[in-house]
Amino acid sequence: MLTDETVRDAVRGGLRLRYEVSGEAETNLAQQWVRPPMHLAKVYHEDGWATNLLTSPTAGLLSGDLLEVDVELGPDTRVALISPAACRVHTMETGHAEVVQHYSVGENATLDVWPAPIMLQAGASLKQTTRLDVAASAQVLFCEIVSPGRAAHGESFAFESWRSRFEIYCGGKLSNLENFDCRPAFGDAENWKKLYPNASYACIYLLAEDCSEQIVHLAHKLETPDAALGASMLNRGGVSFKVLAGDGIALRKCIFQLRELAARELEISLPRTVRRAQTFFY
Repeated sequence: MLTDETVRDAVRGGLRLRYEVSGEAETNLAQQWVRPPMHLAKVYHEDGWATNLLTSPTAGLLSGDLLEVDVELGPDTRVALISPAACRVHTMETGHAEVVQHYSVGENATLDVWPAPIMLQAGASLKQTTRLDVAASAQVLFCEIVSPGRAAHGESFAFESWRSRFEIYCGGKLSNLENFDCRPAFGDAENWKKLYPNASYACIYLLAEDCSEQIVHLAHKLETPDAALGASMLNRGGVSFKVLAGDGIALRKCIFQLRELAARELEISLPRTVRRAQTFFY
């Protein structure tokens, strides 16, 4: 932990990625800019997809750190972004860390974002801002996972604050807006803790022009005693899934099932690289 006598410069970095389709109908990473706390592995090509592995060479986010992610998909591209290691938000005496994300998805493009969990450790404060601009004919499968602490060390819901603003625009029109500030000390997480003392949270958005309401009914059938699940149609062009699970195994199982359900709805075959890459669950 940093003390008042410790001098530390905040880490302010991230990445900017631009994808385009080549003459061979293969998605290529056309432009890139990367700066710690992010590291970008070499792009992997499979079945017309471009898959990028995102990792952090630092220990995690501390007070004053800023992580910016800006991703643009050109028309007809297919991109998967994955990260196998959890992003730790560490204890802070003052201030907060910040994550700002913007994804722009062009006509007939497909984007799959499946990161590792954000781990909110004791005393951590995180501010998130996420915006998705999705063309009407595009498809997006976006996942966010949050762990409320280091459960293996008996730490759960001891973080200071988790603030999040999440906007989705489909075809230029607002489709979804979430804006909240979760502070366990004020009782904001009591319902979660009553259901599962160490509840991990996942939010998955399926964005497509012609999503059927049937997927909501199918999703609710995946609920188990170890994983509570809710699903609802967005204002336009998509579905929102929310999951609370008692442990990492239950969360992993539910996420895998929801992703398979979403892939069938989109009528897409996700690359094997993505299906096999997620090993971060305990």
